[in-house]
Amino acid sequence: MTLPEQGRIHFIGIGGAGMSAIAKVLIERGHEISGTDMRESRATAALSGMGAQVAIGHDSTLVDGAAAIVYSSAVKKSNPELVAARRAGVVVLHRGEALASLLSSNRSIVVAGTHGKTTTSSMILSILKSAGLDPTYVIGGALQGVPINAGNGEDDVAVAESDESDGSFLLLDPSIAVITNIEPDHLDHWGTLEAIEEAFQAFIGTADCVVVGHDDKVARLTADRSEVRLVTYGDGGDISAGEVSLYAYSTTFVLLSPKTRLPLHLNLPGHHNLLNALAAVAACLSLGVGIEAVGVGLESFTGVERRYQMRGEKRNITVIDDYAHHPTEIAATLSAARLGPWRRVIAVFQPHLYSRTRALRAEFGAAFSEADVVVVTDVYAAREEPVPGVTGKTVSDAVCMCFFGRPVAYVPARKELLGYLAAQARPGDLVLTLGAGDITTLADELLEALDVEAA
Repeated sequence: MTLPEQGRIHFIGIGGAGMSAIAKVLIERGHEISGTDMRESRATAALSGMGAQVAIGHDSTLVDGAAAIVYSSAVKKSNPELVAARRAGVVVLHRGEALASLLSSNRSIVVAGTHGKTTTSSMILSILKSAGLDPTYVIGGALQGVPINAGNGEDDVAVAESDESDGSFLLLDPSIAVITNIEPDHLDHWGTLEAIEEAFQAFIGTADCVVVGHDDKVARLTADRSEVRLVTYGDGGDISAGEVSLYAYSTTFVLLSPKTRLPLHLNLPGHHNLLNALAAVAACLSLGVGIEAVGVGLESFTGVERRYQMRGEKRNITVIDDYAHHPTEIAATLSAARLGPWRRVIAVFQPHLYSRTRALRAEFGAAFSEADVVVVTDVYAAREEPVPGVTGKTVSDAVCMCFFGRPVAYVPARKELLGYLAAQARPGDLVLTLGAGDITTLADELLEALDVEAA
């Protein structure tokens, strides 16, 4: 199924990161776009400003006259617009099909993996632009200060972040496939790690080249089973780093490849971001980008929103926000936080999805080893219905089991959480909000509360 060349294209859930990105590219290509969402957001405002017809709330009459409908896995089958479109025989595409259609005429770099996709994709974009290329790009997370990380380019090169959560990444046909890592996640869809591995093997099967982390055993073995040209990165890989120095907000290293030794400064902390950078380098070199552009692109990259994003400081209490919602991501983010001069690291975690919380409860418990204080609020349900017996306390209990005596609190109510943190945080502390849900808004609320107390 492909996008029509003429006529209005209507998006159900247009404010989502992946949906808004596709809509923005189509607007820039001259398409008429409409869409609905349940709430206003920076993305819906940006699309409206570009000429899209955006309505808040769902209404079956809004699909009348549309040439095609695009929906995501977050949209229920009972959605009135989706039901009306199918009843009327309108072309209906899943978001993954729309993305595949969007990229069909490009040499594409597609980034897949359990962690690091948004940062790696954005680094690749920065490098390509530094090389003088004008790529099409469709990336899930927003760059600092940019509401929608997507754009239509004049060159035949594209970079895209894929989505393995619902299997839609299998619809893509990348020229260069990047696999950052493979771990158990989205088990509500896949069931087992073995099923995830099989899906990733299918994903890379048609690529000309696959870039894979040398240190990630599962990803490496998955890639090794294919007959595609392999480029590895990380310790012992084709692209690696030497003389690494990790700092509170940055990283320095020497980029090593068979033909290169290039000192670089990365404006991001943490070993995980070093690996993201090496993945981006490997992908761009495989595309034929020169090493000078690689250096400029990485050193000018300032990061992605909600990835260890400094939100402010009040009363000598620093507040940083991060999207980490998987145990491995939490551990990596806390490890980066430990590089700072903080008196204490207070981790404030909002679990994301009941299914993930239940499946990875033990791993969540072990992930907080680098936190001095752990505060857990209730689960952000997103698309899921509550699961009996699964709450934020599932995680806080797991942390207590792993680290006996560690200060751990379960504070389910948002209003109580704000007051609890304002009372607990002391000068010299770092408060680190973690999660893929609405925990991100807590950072500004906490800074405001601390400012009021200071007055």
